[in-house]
Amino acid sequence: MLEDLLAWARSNGSEISSSVSFQNGDSGFGAVCTSSGPISIRVPSALIIRLETAVEHLGPDFGDLATKTRSINAVIKMFLARERAPAHLACSFFKPYIESLPANINSPYVWSAEDQKLLAGTNLGSSLRENLAELIEEWWSVVSVLPDSMEKPTQHYVNMKFYYEHKFYTTEDMHKYVTDVDVANWTSFPCYLWAAMIFKSRSFPAYLLQEETERKNEGKDIEKEGKTADQTKSETTPPSDSAMLVPVVDLLNHSPTAKVTWSGSGGFTLSTEGEAGQEIFNNYGQKGNEELLLAYGFCLETNEADSVALRIKVPPSKWDVLREHVKLPTLADYTTSVVPAAFEAPTPEKDLLFFIGRDRVPSNLVETFQWLVQNSWESQCSTPTIRMKLSGLNHLRQAMEAKSALLEPSLRASATSSSENAKMVHIYVQAQKKLLDGGAKIVKRLEKAELATHRDHLVSLKSVYKRDQPFARSLLVALGVASFDDIVNRQLQDQVWLLYLIRCFNKKKYPDTEESYLPEWLTKSFARMDKETEVTAEEVLQFRELYENIILPMNQAAPEIYNVGKWTVRELIVSTRLLDTIGFVRGRDQECILVQQEE
Repeated sequence: MLEDLLAWARSNGSEISSSVSFQNGDSGFGAVCTSSGPISIRVPSALIIRLETAVEHLGPDFGDLATKTRSINAVIKMFLARERAPAHLACSFFKPYIESLPANINSPYVWSAEDQKLLAGTNLGSSLRENLAELIEEWWSVVSVLPDSMEKPTQHYVNMKFYYEHKFYTTEDMHKYVTDVDVANWTSFPCYLWAAMIFKSRSFPAYLLQEETERKNEGKDIEKEGKTADQTKSETTPPSDSAMLVPVVDLLNHSPTAKVTWSGSGGFTLSTEGEAGQEIFNNYGQKGNEELLLAYGFCLETNEADSVALRIKVPPSKWDVLREHVKLPTLADYTTSVVPAAFEAPTPEKDLLFFIGRDRVPSNLVETFQWLVQNSWESQCSTPTIRMKLSGLNHLRQAMEAKSALLEPSLRASATSSSENAKMVHIYVQAQKKLLDGGAKIVKRLEKAELATHRDHLVSLKSVYKRDQPFARSLLVALGVASFDDIVNRQLQDQVWLLYLIRCFNKKKYPDTEESYLPEWLTKSFARMDKETEVTAEEVLQFRELYENIILPMNQAAPEIYNVGKWTVRELIVSTRLLDTIGFVRGRDQECILVQQEE
């Protein structure tokens, strides 16, 4: 097959440097340099499979159809699947190339249910069925509108039943269906999936041939068609996400460090410097292990380009705030592939997706979490408050730690299996966990820096217990709390905070000599919240039990504190709201810290 491919390519105008030797080894096709020096591979346009090619062979109606399908590349994929069918392959101009393409690609899309289960808890595992469903929609968008005049396989209408039934398929059902490939039945989803995986693993951006496309149209009588030059250019310029297959060049294996030059003048040309005896690589861009695993079925143990995605579900009420204050992710943040995917700006219907790299947590990810925790008292702020910064960092760290913990079962399961897929999953999951744990450490360092900078604006329960001795004694008498550790171990932090905030509200009712150390800003904050709070009858009923279990016993045990000023159900409700408004929760112990608002 390799010899037939090269003979076909050369006989149709391809130019390959004499020092390039193609070989079919244990790892598949590849190329080796026989002598050092500049090398190049030029493939003429006639050999390149792109949208223009598909339209030329399928018919002019498919040009308009391509713009209406779910992906601009759907028509090309369908064309590739058709050309592979024996009835079409026998007379296909692209026969030597198509026969050289791998019949099977070890993508997780076609893994067994047992192997797919190893991905549980990972981004890839949670999105695999969703991604497959998107490919099914893409397939349907073209297969359902094939012209009646087009000759189709005998099983065509049976194929279409799959669209309505696939949602009820188990993982085992789906595996059996997509791996039962009849290449003659080219309108089936398994055939389309094969074509999609071919494009995923070896396509190039079609815009590289833009100059040639424009030259072809320079001689056309534009005015006769009633179109301006700009309109014609727009119509003939390939969309940014349009892809193409380049025979021979796609035999080269990928290396993220390979230094190559691509040119689209007079076809497609790859140029690089070769070193005698060394393999010649192409460079498809920086690819993380997740993309490598999905496209090729393997991972790299050491991958500088690796990253882990963190998906953020944004409440509808927060979108305007984020758009105003945060530089939301763009296409450049989502992919480093040389063939960009279609991208839409984040909308209320979509989640935000951020990528955490090695030793790097995106600043806009940190900012997003900080603005997501903004409350009504901070609504007029143009920059994050101290509380927003600290609370946002803690929420982000917890999200990373929780996501890392979800990977543990997959890490253990893949370590105990001897299959090749399990080995790849283990490398993938191990790297993802390392990135998440590293990101959490970065966020923790940021948090510590903020805590050190703003320590004068913070009040911890431990400092309250240590400083307010009368309050500490009241906890001992009424609740049997003998130390701060007792508060933590008995999970009384929230209740003690509520009592302390009401105590601060009543500061002026206590003798000045005894209670002057109670923070004035807490007294004012409570008064403000009290003024803003409207208590409903339902809330009174809801808090009545808590009031009777905490306030009343404290009132009897330590009346010098809890029988001075106002200690009603209303104050308990206001105290709860205030705690949520001026506090943030930190660390695994869920320590609540109060933050004084900046003036």
